[in-house]
Amino acid sequence: MNATLEAWYPVRPYPAAEAQAVVVLGGAVYAHTPSQPEDLPGIGTLLRTSYAGWLYTHWRPLPILVSGGPLDALHVSVSGVMARVLEERGIPPSMIWRENSSRSTYENAVYSAALLRARGIRTVALVTEARHMLRAEACFRRQGLDVVPAPCCYRALPYRFRWTDLLPKARAMTENEDALHEWIGLLWYFAARRI
Repeated sequence: MNATLEAWYPVRPYPAAEAQAVVVLGGAVYAHTPSQPEDLPGIGTLLRTSYAGWLYTHWRPLPILVSGGPLDALHVSVSGVMARVLEERGIPPSMIWRENSSRSTYENAVYSAALLRARGIRTVALVTEARHMLRAEACFRRQGLDVVPAPCCYRALPYRFRWTDLLPKARAMTENEDALHEWIGLLWYFAARRI
């Protein structure tokens, strides 16, 4: 099911066109606990942020806008955790911009676009997981930005059939649930005129 979302975006190491900045969307973060002394990125957030850092080092040293607000009552800043990951990978703090208010893909686009327009930026390389890119790209375009997709974390492409694929797996259920979430999100955003 992920292939229905990811097939729109060919697998490539670099974005297909020039951009003025990179925008990377946050996801899950694990808040600190007594046994875990720091806030940690969830796997999706880590992979997205790492790819944005890789682009900085291997493609273009562009400013990176990390987008993600606080997690409900935990008061954990998703963008703060992402900024820390980038700094740990050697990205200069002056090249990391933060959008600290968003709680959804739509809000990522609204608040990020406002910050970018204030800096004179109209074209961005957008980093998120490949299955999330259709909805994210549409949201950012709706805000008037020119988007160069920079998807990462492909789940279905390239696909090679193996006989063990016929056996039930918990991972397959999770992957299908996530893809279904994206399709429902696309329909909801379209109906709500967010894309």
